[in-house]
Amino acid sequence: MSTPESASPDNFTGASIGPYHVEEVIGVSQWGHIYRAVQTSIGRTVALKILTPDIAALPGKIEHFLEESRAAAQLSHAHIAGVYEAGRAGDTYFCAMEHLDGPPLQEFLTAVGEDGTAQVDEHHLLQLISHIARGLDFLWQKQVPHPAPVTDNILLNSEGVAKLRNIELLDQEASPSPDHDRQTLGIGLAEFANQIGPVSKPVGEFVERMLGLPDRKPITSLLGLADEAEALDRKLFPPVTAQSTIEKFEKKKTNPLVYVGIGVALIAVVVGIVFWRHTESKPPEPEAPRPADIGAMIEIPAGDFIFQDGVSTNLPTYFIEKYEVTIAQYKEFLDAMFAGAKITPHPFQPRRSGYAPDAWDKMITAITNRLPFNNAPLTWDSPVFGVDWYDAYAYCQWRGRRLPTEMEWEKAARGADGLKYPWGNALDPAKANYGIAGKLTKWSLVYLPAGDRSPYQVQGLAGNVSEWTASSETRSTAVVRGGSWQDADPVATLRQAQVRRDYRATTLGFRCANDEPAK
Repeated sequence: MSTPESASPDNFTGASIGPYHVEEVIGVSQWGHIYRAVQTSIGRTVALKILTPDIAALPGKIEHFLEESRAAAQLSHAHIAGVYEAGRAGDTYFCAMEHLDGPPLQEFLTAVGEDGTAQVDEHHLLQLISHIARGLDFLWQKQVPHPAPVTDNILLNSEGVAKLRNIELLDQEASPSPDHDRQTLGIGLAEFANQIGPVSKPVGEFVERMLGLPDRKPITSLLGLADEAEALDRKLFPPVTAQSTIEKFEKKKTNPLVYVGIGVALIAVVVGIVFWRHTESKPPEPEAPRPADIGAMIEIPAGDFIFQDGVSTNLPTYFIEKYEVTIAQYKEFLDAMFAGAKITPHPFQPRRSGYAPDAWDKMITAITNRLPFNNAPLTWDSPVFGVDWYDAYAYCQWRGRRLPTEMEWEKAARGADGLKYPWGNALDPAKANYGIAGKLTKWSLVYLPAGDRSPYQVQGLAGNVSEWTASSETRSTAVVRGGSWQDADPVATLRQAQVRRDYRATTLGFRCANDEPAK
């Protein structure tokens, strides 16, 4: 390996690594930077992932890097970015991958109407859905653990073919099911497209089915999703030209009127129809005065209650927080820890540097400057999220409290009579923040919507964020209860039994409980 003077241990731009000449940084992975490079022997452009020296020095990291790269190289599919080789050049370890050189996703999905305004290119949106659904189905067939699909991991080649960029889990939990992949893909693309403009009614209804909205015909598999996307694409946009997708894309950029005029890819947008049916069924909640009882606990009296599928269970008296823990409350905890407060970590907790949630600094910056976070409003009274089980355990201990067991959580949500939802037995879109949270609000104030209230007056158990509990089935997992802003049906018996304790998500928070009234 030859390295020019400008290169550094963390920047290989300009270096030659084995048969590859490194040109520039194009991305980042858990192992270090990803570079555009040229395989000089055959003139092939690749994406070169390089293991940085500081990570390589950690025990087991080299073996993990090579094993992961070689496993990925065994996956050959039209909609998953290929891996060519993994190896070593001198003291440097690398992985050469397919370089995807297509247009940025935002540009690819943007068309310009005759009035000059941007709108969603529904033809390419449907193609993209089909491509990624087939790639995800392949991963499930091969039983390959992978993160849920997000738009950041979807890239395009020069022919407009969409591919999953990589299958690194990073610090994310593996996707639990194909249905979860389908719904997550729908959320990401709906959010992405909603930044561009409205869509037609057929496409809007199709995406709602991807999201799993309860009154829409379900899509039962990823292959079914791909097939239906292709069928709808053929119906709405019958082939009329032999031009390649990328040629159309280039014409669209240089002469939008030609792109529309040749009859490719667009139909008239139906005025007022967007992805979000909930803008009709869930009007914006009015701002409510901040209640004085944030942090208060509610007594749940001793006695029998209906647990899960009709099992009568008895619990002693306990206390549970009325609201989910807020960002403001969690900030108090982090400030106290920074100032020297002491807690006893859970005995299973791995070594860590602190208890800050994912993207904590960005979260605080967004709130302080009144900016959106992940395209949605965020306030100090939004529920904290991006916390793992150990974070929640530590916070509750700092407060002199504990996490509720899942039985305690369910009794607080369903009452003694075992209601299906905290408010009753009928699903009501106006009662809770669920079902992709219309208008991209995602996280509501912990005291809104007011209708998400149980017989014991405990708030927010159906929606907003799902919640960690103290219950577990294995040493490394814990039970998560309740629906979130992305769940299609926030039934109070909803439970995820084996969620890794170190899992973090924008849909997951917590509240505390106690055996005695809080001081």
